Amino acid sequence: MVDYDIIKSDCLKKKGGVLMASILILLLLLVSVGTGYWYRSKKHVEALMQARSAARQILSQEQIKTQQAVNKYTKKSREETKQYKDAIDQELDDDLHDNQRKEVWIEQRVGMLNQKKTNLTNRADSLSQKRQKLKERREETRQTLNDANQLISKRWQVLQKVSNLEESQAKKEILDATRRDMDQSRDEFINNAQTELESSSERESEDLIALAMEHSAIKSIQYENHRSFIADSQEYLGKIIGNSGQNVRALEALTGVDVIIDDQNKEVIINGYDPVHRTIAMETMELIKAEKRVVPDTVEKLVNKANKVVDQRIRRYGEDAVRELKLKNVAPDLIKIIGRMHYRTSYGQNILEHSIETAKLAGIFAVELGEDPVMARRAGLLHDIGKSIDRDIEATHVELGVELTTQFHESPVVINTIASHHGDVESKYVIADLVEAADAISGARQGARSESAADYLQRIKSLEGIANNHPEVQESYAIQAGRELRVIVQPKDTNDKSIHVLATDVKSQIEEDVTYPGQVKVTVVRKLEIVEYAEKKQA
Repeated sequence: MVDYDIIKSDCLKKKGGVLMASILILLLLLVSVGTGYWYRSKKHVEALMQARSAARQILSQEQIKTQQAVNKYTKKSREETKQYKDAIDQELDDDLHDNQRKEVWIEQRVGMLNQKKTNLTNRADSLSQKRQKLKERREETRQTLNDANQLISKRWQVLQKVSNLEESQAKKEILDATRRDMDQSRDEFINNAQTELESSSERESEDLIALAMEHSAIKSIQYENHRSFIADSQEYLGKIIGNSGQNVRALEALTGVDVIIDDQNKEVIINGYDPVHRTIAMETMELIKAEKRVVPDTVEKLVNKANKVVDQRIRRYGEDAVRELKLKNVAPDLIKIIGRMHYRTSYGQNILEHSIETAKLAGIFAVELGEDPVMARRAGLLHDIGKSIDRDIEATHVELGVELTTQFHESPVVINTIASHHGDVESKYVIADLVEAADAISGARQGARSESAADYLQRIKSLEGIANNHPEVQESYAIQAGRELRVIVQPKDTNDKSIHVLATDVKSQIEEDVTYPGQVKVTVVRKLEIVEYAEKKQA
């Protein structure tokens, strides 16, 4: 028999054990959940504390970086501010210096203007004095005429008393005597006026010339057309000559010059009438020096390169001249022709420098005399423009200059200046006379030009020979390097009137037969000495 009670009791015990186990499990689960929650809360608090610590550290680092950046920016700003302040101070100092220089320049300019005002006032006073003198002389002439009329009346009365002449004959004699007196008075008046005019005009012109030369930048430089040089090595000389002289023949054919080579002295001589061609040949030889192998084809390339180099130089010389004289509206082709004058000389004087100097002098003359200074400078620069091409065309440089300026539509003032600056035609404008005077000053000043000893001696002999060919001349001397001819005449064979004629004849013959720079002064001296000795008589 089955004991159900026991089984039931066992079942109850098992149920109670399961219940206890479930309760225990539930308790353990609650404890585990509580423990886990507590642990996660602790970890969360620790993570939160670590995050706060990291945040505080990052904040501190950022504050340090920010402070460093602020310090750096502040330092940079201070430096920039200091630099800006220094720049402002420097600019203020520069402005102060500029203002001081301008103040000095203004003072100088005011002084110059005051000086000009004084000069003009003096000239006005001088003109007023001359005008007053002319009035006085006019009154003297009227008085002389009245005296002459009274004299005629007196002579008429005297003749009527002391002679038995007819009325017509008496009138004739009176008129002849009066005419002689009037001629003598007129000659004396004209001579006195001419002497005073010459002295005053010469003095004023000397002052004007001195003022112009003082304010013009005059260069005392002797330009030489180098026609020879010494090769620095035999190899260089061989490059110039080439195989059997092929290179030098090619150079002569391309440049139009003759090349003479002295093998012993290693000297190379360039002969040619055109200075530009000589310059191209010289430039080509300089380029040959840098070449390793030179053949006729190489020479041709180098000649073309030298042509371009010389053309650039010519244009630069012309542009510099136009810019220096502050000229405008000059044709580009005319500027190039102006630059060619740099390679042209006259008695050692560079024609371009001479033209610039002439232009500056003419401009100053024009300002002083109330003419157009820009037109005067333009005419002065172009007065010898024909010399830049006179080697290529058969004509005088005056004719070529007139043709060139007409072709480029220059002003009639410029054209007339070129045509008249050597006296070939009559000048029509005051500027033409000013340029002629400036041209003579530039060519005649000391150190401007030079010539060979043979040409100098020949010119001296020609000057003295022209004077000695006149029979009334006793002797003559060319002095001051041939710029003055002093002629001494026989006093018994001449008079005051004939020596004027002699001086004019000698001057005209010099202008026709002698080539000379500047001008030649002819001085005729007539000295008559009569000596007598008074001896004491013995008693």
